[in-house]
Amino acid sequence: MTKTSFIHVADVHLDSPLHKIRRLDPSAAKRLHQATRQSFAGVVDLALRRQVAAVVIAGDLFDGPVRDAGAALWVESQFKRLVQAGIQVVLIRGNHDSLSGAGKVASWPQGVCEFGSQSPSTHIVESAGLAIHGQSFGSHMETADLAAHYPAPRPGYFNIGLLHTSLAGGEGHDTYAPTSTTVLENAGYDYWALGHIHNRNVESLAEQCFVGYSGNTQGRSIRETGPKGCYWVELEDGRLTQQEFVPTHSLQWEHIQLDVSQLDYLRDIEDSMVGALTPLLDDAAVSAMAVRVSLVGPTGLHAELSRPGTLAALTDRLAEKISEVGDVWLESVRLRSLPLPAAANENALLPLKYLSRVGEAARKDALLRQELEASLEELLKKARKELQEYDGASASQDSDRRFESYLAAAENMLASRLLGREAS
Repeated sequence: MTKTSFIHVADVHLDSPLHKIRRLDPSAAKRLHQATRQSFAGVVDLALRRQVAAVVIAGDLFDGPVRDAGAALWVESQFKRLVQAGIQVVLIRGNHDSLSGAGKVASWPQGVCEFGSQSPSTHIVESAGLAIHGQSFGSHMETADLAAHYPAPRPGYFNIGLLHTSLAGGEGHDTYAPTSTTVLENAGYDYWALGHIHNRNVESLAEQCFVGYSGNTQGRSIRETGPKGCYWVELEDGRLTQQEFVPTHSLQWEHIQLDVSQLDYLRDIEDSMVGALTPLLDDAAVSAMAVRVSLVGPTGLHAELSRPGTLAALTDRLAEKISEVGDVWLESVRLRSLPLPAAANENALLPLKYLSRVGEAARKDALLRQELEASLEELLKKARKELQEYDGASASQDSDRRFESYLAAAENMLASRLLGREAS
């Protein structure tokens, strides 16, 4: 019985900044700036602990062109840790690091194989019986189906395809090196180590072999919540027997839905927030966290929360409060609460009914919607900041979802102001 193992990792995005964290002192800012390096060092530590045969990197090790020689030299030092322990490193470049230029300032040690971009090739790890096939991106935009031209599998080896791809495309991701699971299955490999999509898939995307993403090693924004890391893959007599996700993030992003329907005072939100954080902080795998808080539920506080300046002041207080709990930082506070039922205030019934009809017409009347969409950009110049306090409104959404998000936010905001005016 022969056992061996390798690590599948992708999308380290070395030195990529973490976005939109409030109230950072200098020491915390420096720590978070190093988050992607810490995550990759965690991958190297894992490889050394488990004495793997190889670490395969499916693209985007770097976040872009290497302008800081220190970044490339730091990676070189991590590679040396691996090869000195007899662990080989095999990597491809993806859309972010296709032109990284790391080779101009650092020299990968012997035992590191970086696939070229002209054509696919194969690297053999003889001691472990691995045949690793791959091809790097030659430019930022790679539109060809690279996988369709990968070499035939090597008989008697465990064949790994290393590929940076969006497959047929995914929400929130540009389409690069498009291919299909059918193409990948027909290649006859045992394992496809994919990169580019930052969410890992637990189950294989194909039936005949494992096809999947390990996800990125460190979440960089609120769009990348939860644990991030790599896959440790164990083989026995040339067959996959175990695949384990191992977290490597140094900071975890979380989106907390805070129900304010039972709260009577703004100060209660602070205590409720601390209570919501406690179970997350009790998780041994979470050492530091960045959170977005969405206030949800029908509440008598909605009119006050909707007044200009209230949410900003609450955000500042929450940022200070949660920093006292532990290594927790606030990304933002979003307003998704609702006013109490209109039946509680008869004077607001008629204008609220009219508001509802206008909203319904905007959704159903194609001509009216077209006119509204044509005016949206001009309106956003005046109200973008206020509307974006409502969770869900994002310029990165497709046009239908974006229109619906802003329409819902506008309805919510106007309803709360009507009710607030009647109550005053």
